[in-house]
Amino acid sequence: MKLFCLAALLLTVPALAQGDSIFTVDGKTVENVIVKSWNIRQITFKEGGTEQTMPSHKVVRVELESFNDVFRLGLRDSDLMLTKAREQLKEKEDLLAQIGFVRASAMFFDENRPQEAVTALTELEKGISDAGTLPEVYRQKFEYYMGMGKKGARNGESVAKKYLSAAQGNAWSQGFVIEAEFFQALAGSVAGGDPKAYQVKLADIIQRAGAVNAMVANRANIQLGNSYLATDDKDRAKKIFERLADKDGVDESSRAGAYLGMGLLTMGAAGENKDEHKRALLWFLRVYLETRNAWPSLQAEALYNAVQAAGKWRGPDYGYIQARCRGVMKAEFPGSNWTERALAGR
Repeated sequence: MKLFCLAALLLTVPALAQGDSIFTVDGKTVENVIVKSWNIRQITFKEGGTEQTMPSHKVVRVELESFNDVFRLGLRDSDLMLTKAREQLKEKEDLLAQIGFVRASAMFFDENRPQEAVTALTELEKGISDAGTLPEVYRQKFEYYMGMGKKGARNGESVAKKYLSAAQGNAWSQGFVIEAEFFQALAGSVAGGDPKAYQVKLADIIQRAGAVNAMVANRANIQLGNSYLATDDKDRAKKIFERLADKDGVDESSRAGAYLGMGLLTMGAAGENKDEHKRALLWFLRVYLETRNAWPSLQAEALYNAVQAAGKWRGPDYGYIQARCRGVMKAEFPGSNWTERALAGR
């Protein structure tokens, strides 16, 4: 499932950006603005000379025109990224600093250096206590634990509870509260909770999230589809996956989950039909090729299943495809349990 981490989304900055850009949970983009500040309650920006605000729970990512220039030495070096974030904090450039800290922590997690990642997140939390990126403290830790599968689920559940406590205790937006509830439900299910109770909980989250956080609603829908698939309710699962695979304004992780779900459904029903296994393979490869900003754990799971589907297809170059998928997993997702399974030939 890199489950809920938004850092990769928060920090991708195009080289030729004109002004700053704000990407929202409903798939829209506010472009050519000047972001003035971003705290846990709202982001403030100027558009056409008029100052405006937007609730922070509506923000998916922010692209700052100045980020690449300020952090150019750290764009490919996590330690330098953290150093530059600390410098920006000392200079009281909180907007740049908070994005630098979550960029550094995401890079550390990707490098399988969780202690350094937690250090960066802790410095963010202590240095800018009302940062707009503050939910990343919980999202990134949660993703790290959930990427371990069942063995990390209890720690993931603990992080989700802390997120919920912080959101409720500090009167954060309901959009953050419901995200924390979603995390808690997901971790409880992975740890071995009752599937039916989990489905009821997800249905409730989807209904409540629709009005405040479309992204959480989409991701909860994907997990509901996964649960239906696990309980052999394939028709319901397929309806969810098909709808989100084609829906406009869906974040990349939700779309990746839909592609993955369609691949699993297709492979599960293929039997000895090699053409259907090839079709499943293509669904899995789309996760890695078309949704590069999706959670890495989703990409690792898709690549693992691509290896399985290629082996059942056994068409031209299937062995090369398997080797390439394993190579990508080893290079990009070394700490994933899916990578461990793929390299062990399981």
